[in-house]
Amino acid sequence: MAFWTRVRGELKKAAQEGWEAVKGGTKAATNKGEELAKTGKLRYKVRAKHKEAEKLFAELGGVVYEMSTPPAEDIFSKSEVERLIDTIKAVEDEIAVIEEEIEAVKVSHVVDDTADEEGKDDSDEGADESADEDAKDDDDSEESDKEDSDDKDK
Repeated sequence: MAFWTRVRGELKKAAQEGWEAVKGGTKAATNKGEELAKTGKLRYKVRAKHKEAEKLFAELGGVVYEMSTPPAEDIFSKSEVERLIDTIKAVEDEIAVIEEEIEAVKVSHVVDDTADEEGKDDSDEGADESADEDAKDDDDSEESDKEDSDDKDK
């Protein structure tokens, strides 16, 4: 009977560990999906800003080219050039901010995953203790049954 008790305790423990692994995997997949969705949206914004900058550079190039024909002018004498340069710098700053957001999303999800792993370790310890207690209870009941049996034999 002790063997069956041990087997039953190990089966309970294995089932508990399996369930915890499934829950942990689902949570990890959900977190990774959220991270990819957020970073994907932010990367799309970066791509749009790059396209905007590309158009501004083309416009700036056109203005500078026109100014290079005789009589050549000082490039910075035209307010349009300064406006375009300032706008390009602003777009560049916006891209930097978005890229920082992307990094923040990645870091926050790494922290979440680490916290989940730490929580999982704690729950595994509880499962081990629970399985050990179940096995001990089963052993105690077997000893009690054995004592009852010995008393009947006397």
